[in-house]
Amino acid sequence: MGVVTNVLDDKNAMVLVKRHSSCENCNACKMGREEKTLEVEAINRAQAQVGQNVTVDLEHQNVLKAAFIIYLIPLVTLIFTVAITITIFDNELISALVGFISMAIVFLVIKKNEHKFKDNEEYIPVITEIIETE
Repeated sequence: MGVVTNVLDDKNAMVLVKRHSSCENCNACKMGREEKTLEVEAINRAQAQVGQNVTVDLEHQNVLKAAFIIYLIPLVTLIFTVAITITIFDNELISALVGFISMAIVFLVIKKNEHKFKDNEEYIPVITEIIETE
């Protein structure tokens, strides 16, 4: 749940979202443990206006896909390259160095393609309904 703070255009709005208990151990949205609110850009399917309370959703499977891309692909790259290079060079230092370099390259590739995720509606929160307050 959040409050619309700004309507950007016909399609998007900014929403001030309060952190709740399910966010405590996630940190996927960079909210951190100290911050109590976060302003996010969301697709305004409900055509909400400034000041309205709204429900904001992001499909669970898309959060998992994003986490997989950000965390697991670099980790698997690190483990795979260390395993391969240790069998080739039989040197732990070289293997670790090659592993970290390959992981850094994967992070750079992900960062370079970040705009594709920001433009993809699968990874953008959606305002699904306006909540009437009494």
